[in-house]
Amino acid sequence: MAGSLIKIAETTVSSAVSSVTLTGIDSTYDVYMVKYNNLVQSSDNQSTSIRFIDSGGSAITDSEYDTAQVNMCADTGFRKINGLNGNKALIVEQGGANTNELSNGILYIFNANNSSEFTFFTIEGNYTNTATNLRGGQGGGVLTSAEQVTGISFLINSGNINSGTFTLYGLRK
Repeated sequence: MAGSLIKIAETTVSSAVSSVTLTGIDSTYDVYMVKYNNLVQSSDNQSTSIRFIDSGGSAITDSEYDTAQVNMCADTGFRKINGLNGNKALIVEQGGANTNELSNGILYIFNANNSSEFTFFTIEGNYTNTATNLRGGQGGGVLTSAEQVTGISFLINSGNINSGTFTLYGLRK
């Protein structure tokens, strides 16, 4: 994949913010990749979610996100996580807020700029929870509304994002 990723936008958080938004999705690329690295949240046992940004620059908050994910847990067995008709899409379940409780992952976004198709995404990530137990997750989701998506926003269900680096790439056609 070397040479195939074209960096479009990057944000590094060093003090608490309620959300991080990356824009720049357009018709240039068919597939986009988003990387989040060393995400630390302000509160324990809170989930990290995403929302897509519409062509008007606003987060899509309608109940139109469906998700399915399997978490592999170092301290317990597999766990299924799913949701229908959410107003955001869960990507990290119950992360932690201390120094070694980090989240890292990659999302691939498909059909984002096509206003006549649903926008799909895959997620692959890992994190340590409040007991610093490793969790890894794989899955995906869909925005069940056919509309043009121009960006993505990360948020914590309750609390802030204290730090992390968020990068949007286009995949060369």
